[in-house]
Amino acid sequence: MRFFAHVAVFLALFLAVSAHSETPNEIRFEYQDGLIWLKAEVAGKTKSLNFLLDSGAGVSVIDLDQARALGMRIGDPEPVQGVSGRTVAYRVKDFQANSGGVVLPKSVLAINLQAISQRCRQHIDGILGMDFFRGRIVQIDFAARTVRIVEPDSMSLANCEILPIKICNDAICVPVRVAENPAQWIRLDTGCDACLDWVVSRPGKRLTEGTSFGLSHFSGSSVKTTVQIGKQRFVVAAAVHKEPMFSGEAGLLGNGLLSKFRLTIDEPGDRVIFEINR
Repeated sequence: MRFFAHVAVFLALFLAVSAHSETPNEIRFEYQDGLIWLKAEVAGKTKSLNFLLDSGAGVSVIDLDQARALGMRIGDPEPVQGVSGRTVAYRVKDFQANSGGVVLPKSVLAINLQAISQRCRQHIDGILGMDFFRGRIVQIDFAARTVRIVEPDSMSLANCEILPIKICNDAICVPVRVAENPAQWIRLDTGCDACLDWVVSRPGKRLTEGTSFGLSHFSGSSVKTTVQIGKQRFVVAAAVHKEPMFSGEAGLLGNGLLSKFRLTIDEPGDRVIFEINR
């Protein structure tokens, strides 16, 4: 569903996450509709919250109505910019929550998530974004349905593709080759359910080596094309955009392709490690 491919894009600058686990620093998640759902436990509350893990969001977010229901102090309004335009958010600085024992960001943005929740099978109480990944090595194991906070000396780099990180618009981008074109910086976006949203704005750029197969509800044409991550090469469906969704970025790399790997985002080490799921 193309809607889910743009959960993070619609929010543009934000997101948050959680879940319960017996092992510290290990969060169990539900993988539904191509998205990563976590449970957040709020201090003093018995009911857990539904959060999405979105590496494509610059900051973590909580639903405005949920923040009010929790009795959180809502700050002054501040404008935020998303792909679909500008909206208003409110800074909340006292969010006390964890997921599987992993502490979540305390300063988040409160924003109305009702419109997005209506298109999901369950309500979105919040989104965990880039501030969750900063200063940590976060491993997303799609096969085991687990998010882990790992130590540098516990990682095996055998049979892995390692790509450098570039921070663009408060989000992680990695160099990816599409349709045999030179590598471009594409946003690593776990809030996107599709394989790839690709910006084709330069004259002479090769589009596809496959055939076009219809229209995307959100972005115009869709094509079958190749994506190369390190030495790993895939043929995927890609939604094609004529204009950048974010300045200086060539698109979104989503869970449709990321789920083929055990993904380790090493923000302190400025790298992303892609290990093929066996």
